[in-house]
Amino acid sequence: MSKIKFILLSILKTWFIATVISTVILIIYMTMTEVPNRQPRNCDMSGLAYGLLIMWILSLSIVSFSSLFSLLKVVQGKIKRGLCWYLLPILTAGYFFIAIADGKIDGEGVIYFLISNLPWFLLWGFYYHRFNVLFKSSLTPPLSQ
Repeated sequence: MSKIKFILLSILKTWFIATVISTVILIIYMTMTEVPNRQPRNCDMSGLAYGLLIMWILSLSIVSFSSLFSLLKVVQGKIKRGLCWYLLPILTAGYFFIAIADGKIDGEGVIYFLISNLPWFLLWGFYYHRFNVLFKSSLTPPLSQ
């Protein structure tokens, strides 16, 4: 399998698996924190939370296309390659947290941040490790004699 194909499949698999895991965790969290009402509400906002979650994980996956820069000859160092895989997603996640929190960091915001980001970053870290293991021989320059 080529490096480009591996990275593209990693992006797709990370998006799909992280979306499923995050949605299940969000359903469990919303069920546990449900406040019982005597009157049924006319509008349930949980659909909005699911939609935001799916769109957020999709945007992380789109941002992760920066990992393709790691295939360039200029970016063959371990630190530069790690930056290509993680710099843009981490900056985007940080911006997301600041924008959602509006400067007020509370427990609910932190939990939603972890639900929406942690599964994606763990899977993405796994695929980054697999990329380094599978293509390690082609990433290190040959010794000159």
